[in-house]
Amino acid sequence: MTDDDIWDVAADVVVVGSGAAGFAAAFAAQQEGASVLMLEKAGFLGGTTAKSGAYFWIPNNHLLRERGLVDDRDRALRLLARLSYPQAYAPDAERLGLSALEYDLLAAFFDNAAPALQAMTDCGAFKPGLDMEMPDYCADLPEDAVPYGRHVFPDGWRSQQDIIAGRAVDDGGTRGEFMIAEFERQARLLGIDIRTDHRAVRLITDPDGSDEGAVSVAGLEVHHRTGTVLVRARRAVVFASGGFAHNADMRRQFLRGPVFGGCAAESSTGDFVTIAGEVGAQLGNMGNAWWSQIALEMALAQPSTIRDVFMPYGDSMVLVNRFGRRVVNEKMVYNERSQIHFHWDATHREYSNLLLFQVYDDAVATNEFDNPYRVPVPMPGESVRYVVSGETLEELADALDARLAELADRTGGVRLDGDFAEQLRATITRFDTLAGSEVDPDFGRGDSPIQRHWIGPGRREGMANPTMHPFAATGPYHAIILGAGMLDTKGGPRIDAQGRVLGVRGEPIRGLYGAGNCIASPSAQAYWSAGATLGVALTFGHIAGRAAAAEPVRAFGGLS
Repeated sequence: MTDDDIWDVAADVVVVGSGAAGFAAAFAAQQEGASVLMLEKAGFLGGTTAKSGAYFWIPNNHLLRERGLVDDRDRALRLLARLSYPQAYAPDAERLGLSALEYDLLAAFFDNAAPALQAMTDCGAFKPGLDMEMPDYCADLPEDAVPYGRHVFPDGWRSQQDIIAGRAVDDGGTRGEFMIAEFERQARLLGIDIRTDHRAVRLITDPDGSDEGAVSVAGLEVHHRTGTVLVRARRAVVFASGGFAHNADMRRQFLRGPVFGGCAAESSTGDFVTIAGEVGAQLGNMGNAWWSQIALEMALAQPSTIRDVFMPYGDSMVLVNRFGRRVVNEKMVYNERSQIHFHWDATHREYSNLLLFQVYDDAVATNEFDNPYRVPVPMPGESVRYVVSGETLEELADALDARLAELADRTGGVRLDGDFAEQLRATITRFDTLAGSEVDPDFGRGDSPIQRHWIGPGRREGMANPTMHPFAATGPYHAIILGAGMLDTKGGPRIDAQGRVLGVRGEPIRGLYGAGNCIASPSAQAYWSAGATLGVALTFGHIAGRAAAAEPVRAFGGLS
């Protein structure tokens, strides 16, 4: 009896998950000569990538270089370090103030992002186009030496706004679904074995022999419908199975504050946290996610959201808390803006910004401009229950508090402060005064290129700050309740710069790799720019796939 006779199916490299990270790992391993088996627990491929706008943030990419632009490695690493580890970043210190592992992971991203994209292009899975119009999210920072040219998308699709908005293509699918279909087509042509409805539940290991208690990964126990399948990984297993966005217990245990939903695929339930934990993996970055805002009532109805609030729509619009006060730059990018929901109010001993209220006038409500970031503000004539209205600010406050009373059992009892209407009026008066100037000294609204890029045309020519316009003196006025959400989480087992999962003592677990949202993201707390989620997934999937294929074939000692 041979080693493989024990198993139901075998391959050199087994990839768990079928999003951008999983396909990148599969293509990389196949290009290195390994046989590859891809397992997806859902009944369809793509995971959260299939719900995405299919954007990739790729520094130093070949399309950028072809235009004569130089993406300097040192300056790029300074940008990554500042955003990912602001509490540690020291520009004049060794490794920029980061630990060796933190720095190595950022360096690995920069060094491998462009080769990963090139490899996907060379194998026929991806034809990239370059967006030279959209600025980086942090193009205003001095460390960003290349504010335009890192955004890559599948060429041949419609406009940039369609891609970012995730609008449907002609066949009824999203941009991400279309891209995943292209990945699948090419993978099958290359002989990669892809199986859906296969849920990995446990790693099968052998004693490693290098240290007491250490193990090496030999395969997986997988559940397929009502049966169990034993899967042999002759060289390694690569997990790319998504985060824990839809595991309510893990969200409560690990995230830095309450969230109400997210646009991750429903299969993102933190499987790898448990599976890797059983073999002694070290966890990291568990409090962070790719943050976004969501319309509360939409998320309560469907926690796996489709469209999040990426840029609150409108110029005569403010976000206020339950006290009626502005607390954030409404036009700041979603990852940064959404974290204001986690502010702890020591005086009231509560998350005073747990819910925010997007308040706008009728000029915003009746504007017919179909901005891709208009959601959740409905188009004129469209009636939705989650919009609360009033002829005056006082009527709006009464209606909003009545709605909160209906939702109290699902929000921890959040209600408006008794002075909400009075404070909201004062907030709007202050906002109207600032709207006539070029800058917003309170929150910096409209200060960065991305804020102005995403708003669409200003209401009138010559506005000093096109993101701000005075409110109408009379109603009606409208409000939508917002809460914290996420695209997916970004914590899990820690990896090294080769994609190897690390044990609790910092040593690599032999034969176990990870990439994408199921691991402790090399981006740490940062969301570098549009497509950073898929850029990191693609890059570390590529790294992990290559390294997994280079592992030696190890004999298996037998099932116990």
